[in-house]
Amino acid sequence: MVEGTAEVYLMLGPQNRGQGYGMDALNALVDLAFGELPMHRLQAVTHTDNTAALTTLTNAGFIQEGVRRSACLHRGRRYDLAVLSLLRTEWEALTRPRSWDL
Repeated sequence: MVEGTAEVYLMLGPQNRGQGYGMDALNALVDLAFGELPMHRLQAVTHTDNTAALTTLTNAGFIQEGVRRSACLHRGRRYDLAVLSLLRTEWEALTRPRSWDL
């Protein structure tokens, strides 16, 4: 990775999905990266059919940049991967409360 960039990855157990934990964790991580660390860009990669992850990432302000076609092999099946990113300037423009304000 280029200096000032990081890749974000979240994984929740099935019993914890759909309860907002992923969004809360992602917002806290993003706020830490841009509010306390010298990050310029955050990136996330997920399967294109992982609608929950794509929704969480876009709701947090990430923008889909593209798709890496057939880039992942898992259990004998190939998957496309979506690449999303959030820049510091985009985070600064978000109007949501910061995690430290909650």
